[in-house]
Amino acid sequence: MGDVYGFETGRMRRLLVTIAENLSLLPDISAERQILEQSLAVAEEAKGRQDAAKGDKQLATQQVQTALARAKDAAIQIQKAAVFKLGPRNEKLASFLVAPLRKRGSLAAARLKKQEEELRKQDAALIKKEVELVRRKQATESLREEVELLRKNMDMADPAVLGLS
Repeated sequence: MGDVYGFETGRMRRLLVTIAENLSLLPDISAERQILEQSLAVAEEAKGRQDAAKGDKQLATQQVQTALARAKDAAIQIQKAAVFKLGPRNEKLASFLVAPLRKRGSLAAARLKKQEEELRKQDAALIKKEVELVRRKQATESLREEVELLRKNMDMADPAVLGLS
């Protein structure tokens, strides 16, 4: 419960800061903001009692859960109001912890992009193989020339020097 509590209260505190920074954008949410602040304060106070008094832990836990549920509801209402006021595509929604609607590319375009990338990889591999083939061909030609030169030298050499007579 401690991890969830800290995560949820942290998100709600962040939302309150965002509301304070953007008060001019959403002036009509003062009631929800007040509910969120009060519920969060009750939850934190109950959490403090929960941590301090083992005997009252069950009651404090219930109060924490109830207050957090109300705070969550208020946070959702604030987020929905932000979507309503700012519009579903406004990037400012991200600061209210709401993902704005964004344009998505078509599936055909994504598929085409993937195929083009694959084609580039294949082209690169083909060029690499061609370079290797040219290098090997040059090495083979070089060896042929050496062999030819050696044959000519042997043909011109004196048979006595070679020990063939």
